[in-house]
Amino acid sequence: MDAGRKGRTMFLYEGIEKADKKVRAVLIGCGEQATNMIHNAISYIDEIEIVGVCDMNKDRADFAARRFGLSRSWQDMDEMLKNVEADCAFVITIAKLQAPLALKCVEAGLHVFTEKPLGTEKEDIEKLIEAAKKNNKKIGVSFNKRFNLAYHDMKGAVDSEGFGAPSAFSAKFIGGYRTNETDLLRVGSCHFFDLARYLIGEVDEVFAYRYEKQPGQHTFAVTMQFENGCVGTMMLGSLGSWVCGYGMESVEVRGDRNMVSADNGRDFMWQKPSIICNSDTGLANKGTQAVTEQAVPVEILRPNYSNLGKLALKDFYINGNYQSVKAFARAILNDTEPVVGWRDGLMALNLALAVEKSVAEKRAVKISEVI
Repeated sequence: MDAGRKGRTMFLYEGIEKADKKVRAVLIGCGEQATNMIHNAISYIDEIEIVGVCDMNKDRADFAARRFGLSRSWQDMDEMLKNVEADCAFVITIAKLQAPLALKCVEAGLHVFTEKPLGTEKEDIEKLIEAAKKNNKKIGVSFNKRFNLAYHDMKGAVDSEGFGAPSAFSAKFIGGYRTNETDLLRVGSCHFFDLARYLIGEVDEVFAYRYEKQPGQHTFAVTMQFENGCVGTMMLGSLGSWVCGYGMESVEVRGDRNMVSADNGRDFMWQKPSIICNSDTGLANKGTQAVTEQAVPVEILRPNYSNLGKLALKDFYINGNYQSVKAFARAILNDTEPVVGWRDGLMALNLALAVEKSVAEKRAVKISEVI
């Protein structure tokens, strides 16, 4: 290698690095979410080489096989695991099947990345964790909103000098109809339980109310106290729309006269503190309304959706799927812990269980009660 190039990152295209090492992966599940988001992301990541694909639907599996240059697909996961040499598996299937299928992959000697949630039953997740520890395998979870551009900028703002300790957190997620409340809380809302932990810290206690129009059509109002003292609220529902996205999700964090928010996982806004004009006395010696203030402009960041030739403007990049998958591949190649792992998947389920328990028992529930 040229001495001048040694140690220098090489790029195939802007933002797409050429890999020196690759992880051999199998894909389990070739449905809509897998194909449009995770498979799309993988196709842009040079660190991942797909060596096998599996889905019970042969047409879907064959489509994925052709896409990744494979001569065949599999419809039986056990047969694929026996016959294909791989390092890891991407399990992107029905929520309730992910932990049991991931367990089979771990027992076959593979690291595993799953779509969210890691599982819908605590027993399934605990069996998976035990097997991962026993076999020294890594578990990654697609909490891609941590890598979403707007929420990533929000985290940077909250952690920045001068933002102040977070004092209030609020989140709203109102999607379309679901089959039941378990699907809403344990599957749909797990992103926002994870974002609460990512942005603020561990939750200590929740109190929840439920409105039910009919089975599968609910709204939950959740209040929460974080271990660091921050208070929060969540509005979680299934009386919205899956195609009319405006107003579907929003997150806001307030610090010391700072406020950051993100609407629909796209539009990031940061209102920084106003300027204190009578700084000789300031807030310490005067009531808030007596302080003379000067407004400062709000900062707004919105992606340029028209320049679709850029990787950073692809939907799977803006949403964070690309970064999430890439981080997991690098954890395997560098033998480090995944950025988002089994503990995060388990804690998201614990928060859902605490909300369910609060509604059922009509009281505040400590998270420690469901751990």
